[in-house]
Amino acid sequence: MPSAKVRILFALFAVGFGTNVATPLFLIYEDRLGLSTWTLTALFAIYPIGLAPALVFSGPASDVLGRRVVIMPGILLSGVASLVMLFGGNTVVMLYIGRFLLGVVSGVVFVVASAWMQEVGSGNPLLTSRQLGAVMYIGFGAGPMVSGVIGQWGPAPLVIPYVAHVVLIAAGVALVLGAPETVVRDTSRRIRPNLGMPRESVKDFVTVVAPTALGVFGMPSLVFGLFPVLLKPAMPGIAVLISGALGFIATWSILPAQSLVGRVGPYRGAPIALACGATGTTLGSIAFATDKWGLVLVAAVCMGSASGLAMTSGLRLVDIICRPEDRGALNGSFYAVAYAGMMMPLVVSSLKKSVGSYVPILAGVAIVTAAGSLWLIGAASRLRERHDGMTAASS
Repeated sequence: MPSAKVRILFALFAVGFGTNVATPLFLIYEDRLGLSTWTLTALFAIYPIGLAPALVFSGPASDVLGRRVVIMPGILLSGVASLVMLFGGNTVVMLYIGRFLLGVVSGVVFVVASAWMQEVGSGNPLLTSRQLGAVMYIGFGAGPMVSGVIGQWGPAPLVIPYVAHVVLIAAGVALVLGAPETVVRDTSRRIRPNLGMPRESVKDFVTVVAPTALGVFGMPSLVFGLFPVLLKPAMPGIAVLISGALGFIATWSILPAQSLVGRVGPYRGAPIALACGATGTTLGSIAFATDKWGLVLVAAVCMGSASGLAMTSGLRLVDIICRPEDRGALNGSFYAVAYAGMMMPLVVSSLKKSVGSYVPILAGVAIVTAAGSLWLIGAASRLRERHDGMTAASS
């Protein structure tokens, strides 16, 4: 029989698979429905709008009502979202609804699964955290890769990827039903939103944590949501495959980057993250200016690495600046800023209407991100000195 961890991790993988399974297929929808680049990036950006309220309420709700009773509707809703895009893909409104539902799903499942895994993961929280991150990102990368291949060469490209996801969800539901509940239902407690921060943490959060958090999804969202659209005119015969491959490369670059933080520490990891992001966007702008498309693949590696470094460094910095009783609220604030970064493709696409070209906008993003990296070198160093001083004084 599968262990409790395997049951939860499989459900997490299934939901992660569905999160980006439609991304390469947007290029097919673009042709069939006559969608603009702005509309495509808006489809990507609506995801965090659905995620935000679920991110705030799902954790506290599962603390009161139990893990399974909160996560199960989220897992089921993931399958419903794919069915919405499967049967409603002939209208852009239904695509928006499907993406919005996927945002809600992610806010519920990722938060509750993380808490549940720590409770069934026995005495090794670090291993459990790595397993959570690895499985989540494997799902994020597998979805677009599978749909990219099927969308390019397979039959029924707007059917099979969604059906595959629904099958995975069905298996995930069956497995989670057998996972042990770790929370005793207590309806006498109120469900309070898990977002905010104590006053003493505001300065460090704004100056160090928030800039780091923006790199978590701000950089890879350009790879998923914008680069494939810009590449399509140059390689129309394989555009869907390239879209899936870019998502796969960016996602799998996250995993080794996360382990680097263990060697350099979060104070260095945060500015390195934004430096990787600046390098990636610079390479992207050069590629689109010169038609040297191989640079886009290198850019995807850099921007995926930026995400991994920013995620691991940012969560560690949250631990450093907060008291244990404030960790949940501050983690919620961190993720809220991180997911706000997913609006980046829409922001860039909107600016293009005024500027006229994506190249200078991407160059501008690179400059701002590089400036953020330089800022974090100083800000993180000052935080480290202050934290080390407090630690020495208390010992």
